[in-house]
Parts: sequence; C-alpha cells; structure tokens
Amino acid sequence: MTTKAPHQSWGFWVFMACAGIVLTCSLARSQSVGKEESPKGLMASTFEQGTANRRGSEGKPSDVFPNILLRTQDDTPVRFYDDLVKGKTVLVNFIYTSCRTSCSPTTANLARVHKLLGDRVGRDLFLLSISLDPVVDQPKKLKEYAARFGQFRGWYFLTGNEAEIDDLRRKMGAYDLDPVIDADKTQHAGIVIVGNETTNRWSSLPTLMDYRQIAQTVLRITRNRG
Repeated sequence: MTTKAPHQSWGFWVFMACAGIVLTCSLARSQSVGKEESPKGLMASTFEQGTANRRGSEGKPSDVFPNILLRTQDDTPVRFYDDLVKGKTVLVNFIYTSCRTSCSPTTANLARVHKLLGDRVGRDLFLLSISLDPVVDQPKKLKEYAARFGQFRGWYFLTGNEAEIDDLRRKMGAYDLDPVIDADKTQHAGIVIVGNETTNRWSSLPTLMDYRQIAQTVLRITRNRG
C-alpha cells in the first residue's frame, strides 16, 4: 500500500498550510479546496464552516458525516456520529488487517500518539480506526489485529457495511480523483483526520508523521476556545 495525499472533497475540507500558527476559515455555502503538507516544523492547519445544517444552527464539517452503524472490535454496535464523534475530539483513520505495508507502521505510530496523550484518551478523546475491508475484518479479526500493538483504552477498531464505510470515507475527503486508484484499497490515503466536534476545529495529517507532532496537534485542537 502506498501512502499518499488524498483528494479532499469539494464543499467539505479546507486546508491551508501554516507555520507555527492556527489558521481558521469561516465559509459560506461555497468552499474552496487545497492540499496541506506537513514537512518538518510545519504544523497542521485547521478549518471551520459556518453554513446552516441539519444538526444545529452553525455548520460543522461533521454535519456531512453519515451516522452509520458500526461494530467495535468487541462487537459492540455504535453509531458513527451519535456515539463516536458528537461532543468529542477524534482521530480517524482507515486501515485493513491484511494490509502488508503501511497499515501496521501507521497503527504502531498512532499507538505512540496514544501513549503521549495519556488518560485523556477514553474520556473526551478517542481514536477510530475504520476497516476498508469490512467483509473480512469482522470484530474478532479486528480485536486480534489491535492486540498486536497493545491494549488501548478509547481506541476503537471498527467494521460495518462496506458501501456505508466507503460513503463515510468519501464524505471525510479521504479519496482519490482517479476512480481506478480510489477503488484500490492498497493505495488508500495515509492520513489521520483530527477533529474537535465541539469547537468545530479539524485538521488532516500524514499518519506516519512524527508522533510527537501529531500529539501536539491533537492537544491544540482539543482545547476549548474561550
């Protein structure tokens, strides 16, 4: 599997490169899209939306997320928005257990992030790793995969309906413009999407970025604004 920057969907993600500062954007109905790179010392950008939406008076990126039914590695049914995203800070990435290249290094890197974040994980901060091969990746297999990296509070490995997960992936902007590449899960985007649903701050980072920088970005996004 190759690690690559995803295409970000129109009307959803806005990325602006920034150095040492957080840039926010308030959008009306139309939005523009750019790509963000995170070279050495370059912090992730954040973005906001201000459109009317179906969940509240102020638009949020999470308003376009389908509230699909998923199952955790413990075979617990959960709704993506209601149970996993609403009122929380989340790190979301896409993996599959039979991946032979970057998925394992990605999961190991996020395990280091988990350790740095400490006991906040499992309270108001959660990691969500969603399978791109849900027919194969049933809860038992996901639990076995997760156990290879340790035991982690507040980290859910998730499976569900393949078409619904694909729709979620696209709504989160993690897809390629080339439909042939996009259909090949071995070439899926190597990103982790970090968002604070309460404050409407979101960012996207390479999953193999230095784990300390990922943790710093998560903590920054987790802060509530006064």
